[in-house]
Amino acid sequence: MSNKSPNFLTCPAFPELPPSQEHPVEEQNSHGASESTGAKEQNVANPFEQPIFESSDPVSSAETDARRQMPDKQLSKKKRKFGWWIFGAIVGVVLVLTVPAGIAVSRAGVAAGAAKQSINSAQEKMMKLDIDGAKVDINFAQKELAVVRDNLPRVGFWRDLPFIGTQIRALEDATAAGIGTLDSMLDMMDVASSIIGALRGGAEVSTGLDIVIEPTRKFEDLTREERLSLLSKLNNQLSQLRLARDKMALALELWNRVPQDQLASPVRLALKPLADALPVLQRALDEAVPMIEVLLPITGYPEPHRFLVVLQNADELRPGGGFIGNVGTVSTDAGEITEFEFTDVYNIDNPVSGVWKETPPEPIRQYLGLNNWFLRDANWSPDFPTSADRVLDFYIRESELQAHAPLSNPPSTYVALEPGLFEALLRMTGPLTVDGKTFNAENFFEKLEFEVEVGWHQQGLPVEKRKEIVSRLGQELVKKLFSLPAARWPEVLDVLTLALERKQIMIYSRDPGLLRLLDARGWTARTKSQTGDFVWVVDANLAALKTDGAMNKSVTYNLDATDPQEPKVTVNLEYTNTAKGFEDYRYTRYRTYTRVYVPEGSELIESQGAMQDDLNKTGGKLIPGKVDVFNELGKTVYGAFWSIEPNSTGNLSFTYRLPPYIAKQIRQNEYRLDWSKQPGADETNLTVNLLFDKNIKSATPSEERNKWGDARYEYQTDSLMDRSFVIKF
Repeated sequence: MSNKSPNFLTCPAFPELPPSQEHPVEEQNSHGASESTGAKEQNVANPFEQPIFESSDPVSSAETDARRQMPDKQLSKKKRKFGWWIFGAIVGVVLVLTVPAGIAVSRAGVAAGAAKQSINSAQEKMMKLDIDGAKVDINFAQKELAVVRDNLPRVGFWRDLPFIGTQIRALEDATAAGIGTLDSMLDMMDVASSIIGALRGGAEVSTGLDIVIEPTRKFEDLTREERLSLLSKLNNQLSQLRLARDKMALALELWNRVPQDQLASPVRLALKPLADALPVLQRALDEAVPMIEVLLPITGYPEPHRFLVVLQNADELRPGGGFIGNVGTVSTDAGEITEFEFTDVYNIDNPVSGVWKETPPEPIRQYLGLNNWFLRDANWSPDFPTSADRVLDFYIRESELQAHAPLSNPPSTYVALEPGLFEALLRMTGPLTVDGKTFNAENFFEKLEFEVEVGWHQQGLPVEKRKEIVSRLGQELVKKLFSLPAARWPEVLDVLTLALERKQIMIYSRDPGLLRLLDARGWTARTKSQTGDFVWVVDANLAALKTDGAMNKSVTYNLDATDPQEPKVTVNLEYTNTAKGFEDYRYTRYRTYTRVYVPEGSELIESQGAMQDDLNKTGGKLIPGKVDVFNELGKTVYGAFWSIEPNSTGNLSFTYRLPPYIAKQIRQNEYRLDWSKQPGADETNLTVNLLFDKNIKSATPSEERNKWGDARYEYQTDSLMDRSFVIKF
């Protein structure tokens, strides 16, 4: 109330009690003066609001004014005191919120720095094969990262703030990834320690030798006992390596969640050793685990193993790779090669030509003029397991016919090797010298081809011995590989792995367990089942000598999906025969039966370029040929014969309508094209032109930046390996 009067329940002789705390002591009026002053002024004017009794002591007006001002001064002092309390409380709250967080961050930073130093130290010790010392460093780094992990939750609400929270959350994920990585590294080190222990002391009990492994140690120096010990350790440690691989995959998944572009510079620098190590370690484990799984049985552990190995000449291309010119049997026992013999494929086919009866595929009968199907032509299927099993079957049965008895130890695993592998190996080992002739990565196949086609005759060798040089070259190459120092063994692993990815090595086994391992890694070159669009161009050189070596091949894949109800494709093959004429013993007109594998259910609209036979067979007149349409390997296939004269260019094209399920995928805003590589066709150029009825939002692999943002996708690449193209709208 604005006007205050004595409380009727109190004695009017005593001053009125202070007002309740539920109400303000003073309320400011519009002019900034307190209403209590106004009330006193009103009391002077109103006699009814004066006290009934007044003090009889004479008080001056100055004292009265001073007394009246005393409550205001006391109130101001109380306000200042209350303000200091509030300030102190705020400071206290800030300290409570920031000091623990600051301490936690400081501890985490110090621990991260210590972890970084330990990781760098471990890397240096690993280079010196000081596994035990490296393990001590990694254990310490892991403990320090655990300190980082344990201190981060103490930052409280800071982890929810913009920027600062991003750093903290990123550090949490990165720390978890780091701990997982180091855990995986420890598993790997346990395996490495066990293997090195085997090499250092595996032979000590039986031979009394004190073996010390060094980066300069060679595989050829290892005794049988050492090799057995090494393979045994690898076999026993496989489960631990698989566990390390799984941990590494989890660590990488955590690391990929870290927003790298938002990490502060100090954090990025502290985590750099782990960031650098993660992809390297993952690749190493992804390569090492399956390689060891396959390597053990291939090296003849725990049981000896026998292989059929063929060298396929890609200059005379066949569907399953190059022409099978050289066939060898290789046996291994605990890492030792106990058999290594190669021979000309005709030394297997010719002796049984009068009694062997197998009906060949129609193109072989028609364009090679053969009514019998022999080992040399057995890789007719582009699906390697299909061809491989037939090659094994033909080899075993032809050999038994020749020997007039069953084989006592028939090979169960088939390995096909393409020229690209030998070029890569020779770049690593350096030149090979056999019979006074030097072979290097640049001239290997050209020189070898001369020796087996011309050189043997000049030397007066019998025809059945013209390819014996192949065995000697192979033995020399193996010797060089086995003499490489231990420091270069990972390099050999990289070359072999890349060759497997590029189908320069293909492996098939009749052992179901080994076959499962090979299939899991894609090393059998098995035909892929497609989920979207698919194209596979497969050539078969039929009586064209080594003319694939003179061919420039380009494949253009044109998709027109501007009508998403009926997308159409034209596959155009443009081949140029760069041979200048018929003088070179290696080259002639190119003759090929080409098959194009497309999604099952595709409908052929038209084809151009098919020929009845080459111009020499048709009197110089181009006579159009037929197109074979059939199903094979879960695909629709278009097959046609065509020929290209020396120093000429030819074209073969197929236009077809894609099946409804692919049209539906395009309408649902996603399109995928898989290109499968033909083994041996390493230098074909591939151009992909895709046109849609709507703009593309993303594409993998990406076009050049200036081509983004429209409805067309254009990309050029090579045929070194299988390719996939994914478009989203």
